[in-house]
Amino acid sequence: MSIVSLLIGQCGNQVGLEFFKTIYNDNYDGCNGQAICWNDEFANESMETFFNVKGEGVKPEARCVQVDMEEKVIRQINAETSGLSAWRYPQNSFFAQRGSGNNWALGYLLNGPSCVEVVDDILAAELEKCDSVDGLITTMSLAGGTGSGVGTYLLRHIGDMCPKVPVLAQLVLPYRRGEVATQAYNAVLSLGHLLCASPGEAPCGLLLHENDLLHRACANRLIHHHRHQTHRFVGPLDQVPLVELNRLMAHLLGGVLQPYIGPSRGYTLCHRRLSHLLFDLAGPADYRLYRLHCLPYHPSSEARHFATETWPQLLRHARQLLLTGACLEDKMNWCVSLDNLCGHRRQPLLACTGVARGTGAGEVLWSELTAGLDVDGVMRPWQVNASLPMGVCTRAFNGHLRGVFLATNGGGLVAKDDCTDGGASTDVCAPLRLVRSRAWRLFTSSAYLHQYSQFGMEDPRASLLDAFAVVEQTIYLYSQLTTS
Repeated sequence: MSIVSLLIGQCGNQVGLEFFKTIYNDNYDGCNGQAICWNDEFANESMETFFNVKGEGVKPEARCVQVDMEEKVIRQINAETSGLSAWRYPQNSFFAQRGSGNNWALGYLLNGPSCVEVVDDILAAELEKCDSVDGLITTMSLAGGTGSGVGTYLLRHIGDMCPKVPVLAQLVLPYRRGEVATQAYNAVLSLGHLLCASPGEAPCGLLLHENDLLHRACANRLIHHHRHQTHRFVGPLDQVPLVELNRLMAHLLGGVLQPYIGPSRGYTLCHRRLSHLLFDLAGPADYRLYRLHCLPYHPSSEARHFATETWPQLLRHARQLLLTGACLEDKMNWCVSLDNLCGHRRQPLLACTGVARGTGAGEVLWSELTAGLDVDGVMRPWQVNASLPMGVCTRAFNGHLRGVFLATNGGGLVAKDDCTDGGASTDVCAPLRLVRSRAWRLFTSSAYLHQYSQFGMEDPRASLLDAFAVVEQTIYLYSQLTTS
C-alpha cells in the first residue's frame, strides 16, 4: 500500500525532503540488529509505501507532488537529491513565478484557483503509479501565503482531486515571534476553513506541529552535545538551523508510519499504516486535532550509540508524556500526577495509538499506559478489544536502539488561569488559543486588513470573524473534556 505526499510551499517541501531522507536511511543505513530476511521484508515494505521502485539500476522516486508559488526552493531540493546515489524526486512538480507574499488571500483566492487543475492532473498521475493507495499526507506551514492559502484551497478541494482517499494534513504552526507580521491572521484563516469544512472537503485529521516546541527540543540537544564536544559555553537558543526542526518532524512521523506488526493485525505486517493511524485516532467529527510524541530523541549519532534507556523506563516516561501533553521529554513536569495536577486542569485522551520499536519491543506491556487518562466511555467506544491498538517492531528506528512513538487526539494540561495565550498549557488547543489571541489583538486595531482586501477578500473583517468563530468553537469543545 502506497502513501503519497503533497508538499506545499517552502516549509512543506523542506520537511518532505527530510522525511524521505529519514525513511530511506532507516531502511538501509540504520542500526537495526536484525536478521537479513526481516531487514529485506521491512525495507521492501517501506520502499513500496513511500517510493516508486522501478527496478535495478534505476533510482527509486519519492511518491510525492511538490507545489510552490516560487521555483527557488523546489529547484534547490531537486538539485540536492539529484546528486544523491540513493533516490530522486519525480519530474512532476508545480511551481509558479509570483509567490504568495505571505498573504492568505493571495494564496487562497488567486494562486489556489489558478493551480488547482494542474495540481489535480499531477496528483492523479502520481496516484496512478500506485498499485493501491493507503492515503495522502499534505505538509504545509500556516505562517506564509503559499502554505496557508494555497494549501488550504487544495485541501478544501481534496475530495474532488482524490475521492475516497484518506487524507492527513500535517500543519506547522508559526513561531510565537515569527518574521511574518500577518502569520496569526494566516493561521486563523486556514484553521477556520479546515475545521469547518464538511467531511468531503476536509482532511480526516489535522496533525499539529508547534515550531516553538520543536525549536526548544532541538536547541537543548544541540547545545548539550556541543558543550560535551567543546567543553565551553555556546550561543543562545535561537541559533538552531531549521533543518534540525525538519528532521525532528520527520523522525516523529516516520516512527508511526514505518512498517510494524501488531496483535490487532494478527501479528502480521500492517500494510495500511496511515489508514490505521487515522482510524485509531478518529473520534467525534468535531475532534480532529492530532499530535505526535516520541522518546527518546538523539539527533547526534554519538548519543544514540551510548543510549541506555530500558523499556520500563520508556513506558514510565511515555505515560508522563501523555499526562503532561509534552512532545518530547524536554521540561516534562514530573510534579504533576493524576492526584496532583499542580494548578492545572487535565484534558483527557480521546484516542491514543503508537508503536514500540527496538530490541525487546515485543515484550512491552501497554495495558497501563493510558489508565485513568482517557474519557470514560468516549475513548474508542466502538473497539471490542479493550487493549490499545499499539504496533510493535523489534527493528531499531533511525539509529535509536529503543523508542516509543505515540499519536494522540486530546490530552495534556490546561492552566486554570490560562484562557488566552496558551501560556503554561500543553493541551492540543494551546497553539490555537495562542494564534487566536494574537490575531484578535491585530484585528481589534484593524492592522493589515488592507493587505487582504487588495487580493480579492471583499470583507476581511467578516472573513476573519467567521474564522475566529470556528476556531473558538473547536477550543470550546475540547475544553468541555477537561477535568479538575
